[in-house]
Amino acid sequence: MSQLQLNKEHYSETRIVEQNLSDADLNAGQVLVKIDMFALTANNVTYAVVGDKLGYWQFFPPVTHEQDEAGKWGVLPVWGFADVIYSHHPDVPAGERIFGYFPPATHLVMSPGKVGAISWLDTSEHRAQLPVGYNIYRRVQHEPNYDKSHEEERMLLFPLHMTSFVIYDFFKSKDWFTAKQVIILSASSKTSTGLAYGIANDPDAPKQIALTSTRNLEMVKGLNVYDETYSYHDIEKIDASLATVIVDMSGNGKVLND
Repeated sequence: MSQLQLNKEHYSETRIVEQNLSDADLNAGQVLVKIDMFALTANNVTYAVVGDKLGYWQFFPPVTHEQDEAGKWGVLPVWGFADVIYSHHPDVPAGERIFGYFPPATHLVMSPGKVGAISWLDTSEHRAQLPVGYNIYRRVQHEPNYDKSHEEERMLLFPLHMTSFVIYDFFKSKDWFTAKQVIILSASSKTSTGLAYGIANDPDAPKQIALTSTRNLEMVKGLNVYDETYSYHDIEKIDASLATVIVDMSGNGKVLND
């Protein structure tokens, strides 16, 4: 197995560490997967920046050497596809293809649990306290609309649109905090776009207002999902008298203060 690792304090410093893995290394109930491909996006940089705070470094423990400085190296999670090559689990056959959260490596030992018709969980002990959404693996060959030709787009967009749904579901569960309008900053981003489609398809949701750069203004208008679209220069045109919730995708303190 080859595993790509990052210096957790200096992300530009990387190394590849080798480890021998085979069928003989599996315990009962475990599988060995060969990682076929994965995506790298700006989202992965976020995983590194907040890796200690939100637990991203815990998903895939690094293979280390005796001379390594403790805690120096980490494995950055990525989204991608893998194939089961050896299985000691009765319900997960060799040859099964899965989609989910992986290390940037050639192979991974996993412990499938709660195996269902189209998904299962990795129940490895070190992942037990981590967010369950990252531990779910889709059995793509069992999905009714699976199309292998769409795998690259799925790797890129699924984690962002998953976040879109979580944001939508949170506000929906809180009845939008009784707001009359939702303002989405950085409205051209993929996560914002996913959220916007969810809101637009909900007849009980408040109206939604897009804020974006002048450069992206026409593109955002062309989505036809926002009720109103403004550039940051026209922020004063928004009706500030209405009860409002703001979804900040940009982390722009100046815009929030305005």
